[in-house]
Amino acid sequence: MKRALCIVCAVLLFCRTTNAQTKYEDSIKVLLNNGITPLDSFSLIVKIEEDRIINGYANIDSANCMRLFQIAQKLHSDSLLAISYNWIGNYFENEKGDYTTAIAYFFRAIPLAEKVNAKDQVCWLDQSIAWTYYQLKNPDEALRYLRLSIMSLPDSSSSIFNYLVIIYNDGMTQTFLALNQPDSALHYVQALNEANLKLKSPEFYAEADADFAKVNEAKGDYETAEFFYKKATNLTDSLQFYPTILFLRIQFINFLLDRNKNQEAQRQATQFLSLGNRIHNNDMKQAAAGFLRRIYARLNKMDSAYYYSQLESAVKDSIFNQNNINKIQALVFNEKLRDIEEGAKQKQVEEQRRQNIQLTLIALGIIVFITLFLLLSRTIIANEKIISFFAILGLLAVFEFINLLIHPWLAAVTHESPVFMLLALVIIASLLIPLHHRLEHWIKERMIEKNKVIRLEAARKTIEKLEKKA
Repeated sequence: MKRALCIVCAVLLFCRTTNAQTKYEDSIKVLLNNGITPLDSFSLIVKIEEDRIINGYANIDSANCMRLFQIAQKLHSDSLLAISYNWIGNYFENEKGDYTTAIAYFFRAIPLAEKVNAKDQVCWLDQSIAWTYYQLKNPDEALRYLRLSIMSLPDSSSSIFNYLVIIYNDGMTQTFLALNQPDSALHYVQALNEANLKLKSPEFYAEADADFAKVNEAKGDYETAEFFYKKATNLTDSLQFYPTILFLRIQFINFLLDRNKNQEAQRQATQFLSLGNRIHNNDMKQAAAGFLRRIYARLNKMDSAYYYSQLESAVKDSIFNQNNINKIQALVFNEKLRDIEEGAKQKQVEEQRRQNIQLTLIALGIIVFITLFLLLSRTIIANEKIISFFAILGLLAVFEFINLLIHPWLAAVTHESPVFMLLALVIIASLLIPLHHRLEHWIKERMIEKNKVIRLEAARKTIEKLEKKA
């Protein structure tokens, strides 16, 4: 555990001193190939992905999600499987916009996280489901899951406690804005800003500024709203978390157009289009082209408006094609996950079959041992101590075999709780010990008595032979 913690700390320190791409490539390729255990690899990948999101470096990597899932299946861990499903759901939601698949993975993860009492994962999953409902324009259901998430909030010792508090406050802000309740939203955005003083995430500083802007816009304080929009925009320009940049720029330019600030809107839209071209982001290019079309139409510059209209249409076609590619990629990704699951199930079946064969052989061995013991004890003269030893050995083997048979069932019933398993074993032992002593006494007495009879009969025959010779 200490080794895993040192690895994670080294990676996070390395992450702070390098750019995002170098951080990701070097830390993953060097450390994951350095012979560390699967559990250490899992912890390392999760920490790196958490750091990428919290600090707004980049998006969720499908390859890392696949690695997490493979390790969880290999280790047969419900806890790790819940974490991997959570990351897979977030990948489909944030990177592919596939909300149906995302929410399916979230709901698959919840019972696994609840089974192992992983409160941090349950809380995060509820928040992820809430955000999905928000994206689907269902703020009432989003609000329900956000309130449900706070009931599972872990204590402050959790590594993601501050992150969960921030996500909760951000979600409540967005939801109350969608419900047209800016006063309630203001309370939560203030709590978001305060919580980020501990996390110190530039991503959430920008998110808080954007939320302050939207709240003040909803309250009619447009001057303050514009101040926070500009502040958030300047901060997000230094980040590479492009979903935040996309939503913020759209909000800000719409705000400027509603205030008839066409010149500033044109400047922001031009920067927006330049960024989209630089990073090859079609969503940004389409939104920016649409804004520029509207702006030039307002300025009665129809040639420019027509140019950006054509650009918007062309990018829309590219987005349509990209969406089809995304769907294909999602299907391929899901198929890979299904193959991993089927492989894990097949291995489990084979392992169960091997265990059944071993148990059958053990049972046959016990039966053969008892049969031979009963037969030979009638025909062979043996020492009483030897008979007593083998009688006890046979009974111990039988009862240990019974314990071996009921152990999986006992583990399932008690959820592998050490306290409950110990209590159950004590109860079973209290029932078996009297029976064990009675059987032991009966076998020893009967076998020893029979052996004495055999010995006496053998002695009698020997005496008769001697008398005949005499």
